Amino acid sequence: MTLAQLLEERRHILLDFDGPVCAVFPGNRGRESGDAMRRLLGKRWAQLPQEVHDADDAFVVLRHFDRHERELAEKAEQAFAAEERKTVLRAAPTSGALDAIKALRGSGHTITIVSNNSESAIRGFVELHGLDGEIDGVVGRTRPRTEDLKPEPYLLRRALDERDAAPTEAVLIGDSVTDIQAARAAGTAAIAYANKPGKDRALRSFEPDALIKSMDEIVHAE
Repeated sequence: MTLAQLLEERRHILLDFDGPVCAVFPGNRGRESGDAMRRLLGKRWAQLPQEVHDADDAFVVLRHFDRHERELAEKAEQAFAAEERKTVLRAAPTSGALDAIKALRGSGHTITIVSNNSESAIRGFVELHGLDGEIDGVVGRTRPRTEDLKPEPYLLRRALDERDAAPTEAVLIGDSVTDIQAARAAGTAAIAYANKPGKDRALRSFEPDALIKSMDEIVHAE
């Protein structure tokens, strides 16, 4: 099935945020979110397991507190979400993303952003770029419950419920293996976005329904 056929067949677009819409933590900025948690947690930070203490990925830190130290999980979540809000408000949209969103809306699709990122941060980006009229819904992280996050299908199922859509009517556009895994678990189709050189090989190994290397391909398919 071609990309155009897939989009014609599936009316409901579930759109990942970090990658297809913007780069939330480009370069080494992912470490900044972990540092924000460190400042909030103070002395407790130094007592973390070494692999958590040294992690560049704030999701690793959040997952630790969610699984092992629930009394501090909400504080860690608040610090992470605040850093996400700060960074997305100065992040440039991914090349072709805004045109892809407009093209999909113009062809009668619904668009729901489905992301492991903070829902409040995503809404801030949507408002800043005047996308309120283009985006039908935002389903993101609202609590430090990491078992809800992709590759689990929980967020996708929430989005489908919001749109009153069957899984067979939807397709997820995402740039990670966990996006494809979540789509499979939820019963939707998956369009893999290989936004870095060589990434297409890893994504193809999980057999997405289509693969793109630019968001402009969505525009041209419409």
